[in-house]
Amino acid sequence: MKSPKRTTLCLMFIVIYSSKATLNWNLESTIHPLSLHEYEPAGEEALRQKRAVATKSPTAEEYTVNIEISFENASFLDPIKAYLNSLSFPIHGNNTDQILSINVTTVCRPAGNEIWCSCETGYGWPRERCLHSLTCQEHDIFLPGHHCSCLKELPTKGPFCLLQEDVTLNMRVRLNVGFQEDLMNTSSALYRSYKTDLETAFRKGYGILPGFKGVTVTGFKSGSVVVTYEVKTTAPSLELIHKANEQVVQSLNQTYKMDYNSFQALTSNETKFSVTPEIIFEGDTVSLVCENELLSSNVSWRYEEQQLEIQNSSKFSIYTAVFNNMTSVSKLTIRNITPGDAGEYVCKLILDIFEYEGKKKIDVMPIQILANEEMKVMCDNNPVSLNCCSQSNVNWSKVEWKQEGKISIPGTPETDIDSSCSRYTLKADGTQCPSGSSGTTVVYTCEFISAYGARGSANIKVTFISVGTYHCIFRYKNSYSIATKDVVVHPLPLELNIMVDPLEATVLCSGSHHIKCCIEEDGDYKVTFHMGSLSLPAEKEVNKQQVCYKHNFSANSVSWCSKTVDVYCHFTNAANNSVWSPSMKLNLVPGENITCQDPIIGVGEPGKVIQKLCRFSNIPSSPDSPVGGIITYKCVGSQWEEKRNDCIFAPVNSLLQMAKALIKSPSQDEKLPTYLKDLSISIDKVEHEISSSPGSLGAIINILDLLSTVPTEVNSETMMHVLSTVNVILGKPVLNTWKVLQQRRTNQSSQLLHSVERFSQALQSGDSPPLSFFRTNVQMSSMVIKSSHPKTYQQRFVFPHFDLWGNVVIDKSYLEKLQSDSSVVTMAFPTLQAILAQDIQENNFAGSLVMTTTVNHNITMPFRISMTFKNNSPSGGKTQCVFWNFRLADNTGGWDSNGCYVEEGDGDNVTCICDHLTSFSILMSPDSPDPRSLLGILLDIISYVGVGFSILSLAACLIVEAVVWKSVTKNRTSYMRHTCIVNIAASLLIANTWFIVVAAIQGNHYILCKTACVAATFFIHFFYLSVFFWMLTLGLMLFYRLVFILHETSRSTQKAIAFCLGYGCPLAISVITLGATQPREVYTRKNVCWLNWEDTKALLAFAIPALIIVVVNITITIVVITKILRPSIGDKPCKQEKSSLFQISKSIGVLTPLLGLTWGFGLTTVFPGTNLVFHIIFAVLNVFQGLFILLFGCLWDLKVQEALLNKFSLSRWSSQHSKSTSLGSSTPVFSMSSPISRRFNNLFGKTGTYNVSTPETTSSSLENSSSAYSLLN
Repeated sequence: MKSPKRTTLCLMFIVIYSSKATLNWNLESTIHPLSLHEYEPAGEEALRQKRAVATKSPTAEEYTVNIEISFENASFLDPIKAYLNSLSFPIHGNNTDQILSINVTTVCRPAGNEIWCSCETGYGWPRERCLHSLTCQEHDIFLPGHHCSCLKELPTKGPFCLLQEDVTLNMRVRLNVGFQEDLMNTSSALYRSYKTDLETAFRKGYGILPGFKGVTVTGFKSGSVVVTYEVKTTAPSLELIHKANEQVVQSLNQTYKMDYNSFQALTSNETKFSVTPEIIFEGDTVSLVCENELLSSNVSWRYEEQQLEIQNSSKFSIYTAVFNNMTSVSKLTIRNITPGDAGEYVCKLILDIFEYEGKKKIDVMPIQILANEEMKVMCDNNPVSLNCCSQSNVNWSKVEWKQEGKISIPGTPETDIDSSCSRYTLKADGTQCPSGSSGTTVVYTCEFISAYGARGSANIKVTFISVGTYHCIFRYKNSYSIATKDVVVHPLPLELNIMVDPLEATVLCSGSHHIKCCIEEDGDYKVTFHMGSLSLPAEKEVNKQQVCYKHNFSANSVSWCSKTVDVYCHFTNAANNSVWSPSMKLNLVPGENITCQDPIIGVGEPGKVIQKLCRFSNIPSSPDSPVGGIITYKCVGSQWEEKRNDCIFAPVNSLLQMAKALIKSPSQDEKLPTYLKDLSISIDKVEHEISSSPGSLGAIINILDLLSTVPTEVNSETMMHVLSTVNVILGKPVLNTWKVLQQRRTNQSSQLLHSVERFSQALQSGDSPPLSFFRTNVQMSSMVIKSSHPKTYQQRFVFPHFDLWGNVVIDKSYLEKLQSDSSVVTMAFPTLQAILAQDIQENNFAGSLVMTTTVNHNITMPFRISMTFKNNSPSGGKTQCVFWNFRLADNTGGWDSNGCYVEEGDGDNVTCICDHLTSFSILMSPDSPDPRSLLGILLDIISYVGVGFSILSLAACLIVEAVVWKSVTKNRTSYMRHTCIVNIAASLLIANTWFIVVAAIQGNHYILCKTACVAATFFIHFFYLSVFFWMLTLGLMLFYRLVFILHETSRSTQKAIAFCLGYGCPLAISVITLGATQPREVYTRKNVCWLNWEDTKALLAFAIPALIIVVVNITITIVVITKILRPSIGDKPCKQEKSSLFQISKSIGVLTPLLGLTWGFGLTTVFPGTNLVFHIIFAVLNVFQGLFILLFGCLWDLKVQEALLNKFSLSRWSSQHSKSTSLGSSTPVFSMSSPISRRFNNLFGKTGTYNVSTPETTSSSLENSSSAYSLLN
């Protein structure tokens, strides 16, 4: 199309012609009466192709050609239309060509600065054009899924306006009149009257629709009177349909009482409906996807079998979205589908008065796993296969085998997914079928699991028969005959079931010690003790169900002493099969230092530590329920003292063994509620025993930890049993036992908290009311989120016995983002704050409730929770809001403040805001002063003023260097020395500037500036390292000039090496440190913008290089001074050389330790627990750090002093200098003979007067003086 400035009007023609030969007709002759500016047809290339096709075939074919014509005068439009309407078709052309029709389809007119292209009557733009182009008016909305009538700008190529197809609108409207049965009879007068009147009104109303063909009333339904009718038209706009509906209501007699708001329409548009998987099996997770070209998220799902509107729940989830501004997609997910969920599902999408429905009927196939229900297996070490096969052709992803029974006989699984079969091969022997277990039944379960979650299983009951006496009986009527065969069964214990005593013992070379191995069941075994190549006999002792084999080992029966040996029990059955026990360690000693002796524990030297199984110690236990765990003893003086008692009381030990068995059970989810009920009852009975047994407390925590991993939902009753158990072990009587666990550095407090959180996340209230639980040591409240109108989540917990309370608030705006039927659970613990392990620095302590809030669905959107705590912590510390991070300290847990901050606090109350859910509390940091306190304010003032003063001193140093640069850098060495000083000052200046930035961004708003904190830490690290590495460069330069006197290196080479060392090394260290730690977000400390210490020890990347450089430079200084004072043969340094060497070595010797001293105090401040004195000393030294460099690195230099005096001396002094007056006659304040300089010289062990040559000195002497400075300065 031509430029809009020139084009006034353009037309698109559609020409249909017929041809038997090559297309050859003249367009210009067709429009001869008009003078037009012809535009190259957009379809010309396609036309050429069609010509070629027409040339090859003699058969007449029809072609459609789009032709675009543009012209200047808009008045040509009507004559063209009139002319085309006057043509009679077909029009014959050359040879056999005929033009069948010519129609105007598209007209483009200028509209202000735009061009609007509208379609002629009966034509419309394709839907693709309407979606990807701008329409002319906002209200130009055609029937969804069809055409629009006007676009802004003509597309560069087709398709253009197309002939609209007829659309049948299935519509209905309600009449607010009583329904009569005659309306169901099509031949009744009432039916005909209604039909005639309504169709008349419909034709009058819908006649305004473009391409209207007609309207027909199809019937009436009850519900007042619902009229169903069909409208045949081309695709109209929504606006025209609404106008037509209004006109229908106005045209109809008022006695019909037509309800305008009840108009509804369905079009012939089909909704795409897909189901995954195509073949559905019981237990699958099924996805039904409804896709439509309508841009609407108003989608509902209905289950037709029960006429049920589907809502989000644990069973169903609905997700609706609009993609690419073109398609609406709604997905219904059905979890764990059952045959009862089979049937027809309807997806309904509504836009204005239009409704689109998609229907799909799904069938749920049952899963049948075929297997032998019962088998008998002989324990004869021969392989036996258990086979399971799926009768259904399912895409199985894996097959799992489980077993449950009194004995454990594992097998080898083999699965062939293609054949849907799995084999489990057992090879039972006498050791696995011990004596007395013959006839024991073990249930093996094979479970097939599909890719979509379907599970099918079959149980195989396997009865294991030990080899014994078999009877063969022949019966005939009343007579029978018996034959017998005796087979001997040879059981053998498992290694894990052999208990040894002692685990370790000390034996005198002249003494003896009892050793024994015990098993639970008796058997015909030959048992011997083995010590290296030595075999010792065993004596059998039976004590009810426990059978022990003993031997009194005498050390004098062996030929060695002062040696540690391992002793094993060797069990051998009659079939000559054997098994070894765990080892027993015996330490054979001469006995000179033996002080502790006990008939049960044994003997030992002072400080000796041994362990014993509690069942073999002095702890009382019953044979039916033995004590578990280990007890540790230490020899102190002449007595064995109990160092650690991890014994588990018999009832708790039995519960622990049952829990371990339950975890391995295939029906663990069914047994879990009953077990937790028994656990709460049993724990309540043994509360007194638990309060004195850390081992029993640890066992209960292990039980809860094990059971919390069972993949099942927890109901309200089960959750109450869990909390009842927790209430007991968090009671005040048990707190002292918790302290013992804390001292042992166990993470069992964190383990308990994690277990309780897992239980709360598995809580499903269902239709029952939200669970509330209030006990002395734990309280819980919950709420189920409803999708309709979620309420703000508010819970309050009060513990009057502890003078503690807390509130939790989650705004409803955040709850709306959660899935429907999600459960929000909050638990509060008044004593947990006292037993949760402190962080590794041990300087923080909790002083409030610990509240944990969980949601049983993942949170993917931004979240915020507000909590208010009653704060019982002592005053004077900085309050922090923290959460328990289970991943800290090698996954043992610790307090973490990331994502939490204090919103307000008035001393007694603290309000915390966090952006995640877990266990929250508040901490008080006693070593970090409150910023509002006098000490905190003083420390801030010292830090800001000190760093500011240091920055001013460094800036002054750089200014001085700039002023005297040309005067003091006339030779190579002097140039490099001052280059080092300038870079030291510049690096420290930039580092201190970043220090100010850090002070501004950290604090309570640290969360908001995390990226800035990382950047600030990186630059501080880099530039402070640069200070030290430039100091190292200065020292190495001194060492080089002193040792390699005759070796010369160019200035550019020295400068390149200096910059590589001064900036390259710090950059490499800083980048490596950042790259190694930041991906895990452990580059900086939690609340301070400085290198991390707790998690990664990244601080060492600064401390180690800095301290090494301090040591190296001090060493260089000592070497230089020693070499000057004691020159080697041939070295005869003059006084001037000595003074120059002292000058540079003084700078290094003074600056380096001072910088090191400053950062020595600085490093101590990053460790929690540091005394506040170190904070103050570091801040004060920072004040003088820049001043040290200004004085000792810059102004101490004789040449700098001389240059400054020459630069800023009075005019009369200048005249005196012009008269060659010696400078020695005056004593400038910075000359080496001044009182101030003498004091500095005396301080560093050098006295005397230094004379500077005057301008009257001869050229040779001047060169000598310059060369001396060139060498040393």
